Amino acid sequence: MRTLFVSGSDTNVGKTWVVGAIAQHLSAQGATVQVVKPIESGVCVGAESDVAQVLEGCSGGLVKGYTLRSYSKPIAPVAAAEYEGEDLDFSEIESSITSLPADVDWRIIEGAGSLATPLSNDGRDWLDLAVILKVQALVLVVEDRVGAIGQARLVYEYANSKDLNCGVWLNEIEPQESLGKTGTLNGIQNLKIPIWGMTQSGQLDLCFGERGWL
Repeated sequence: MRTLFVSGSDTNVGKTWVVGAIAQHLSAQGATVQVVKPIESGVCVGAESDVAQVLEGCSGGLVKGYTLRSYSKPIAPVAAAEYEGEDLDFSEIESSITSLPADVDWRIIEGAGSLATPLSNDGRDWLDLAVILKVQALVLVVEDRVGAIGQARLVYEYANSKDLNCGVWLNEIEPQESLGKTGTLNGIQNLKIPIWGMTQSGQLDLCFGERGWL
């Protein structure tokens, strides 16, 4: 089993959408996939979870999903857990993932918030978890907009400080001017930051094999 971790520069940058795109790509090739959301906040009673959204877009029965912790308040994981009378424990988060069935080709883990979002009061975060889990690749989702170059640089340099195999996925949520998109792409490439995926004007450029991360 290979493990892929999807995180990003911020919340609401399209991480769940990216997880779905990757899961669809892998399952279309006949691979079995396990999608894991260790922590989710801001989920009201009866609302659809991120994992459920991913599974809706995947057919063929090759993709399974697990949401391990779900909290109602749309706030940071530690605060969301405390609001419901719980204390997040980093070791328990790790063990809840590693205890899942490993009888699949791929495990895709989606972090909540940004890569540096704390998962416990001692400050350990998603990057620390990715290191412990020895993931094969870390996808860093960055919204394609003004400011994306700086966001990509910050999150990539943070991830790269742990010597992980990581790259950026530029995700256009709101339509951007062509000049701005070209400038963002060129700016990130000039910094020698790997771009593993792009979503622009509803079109996908995944380049899995070409860029060697899957």
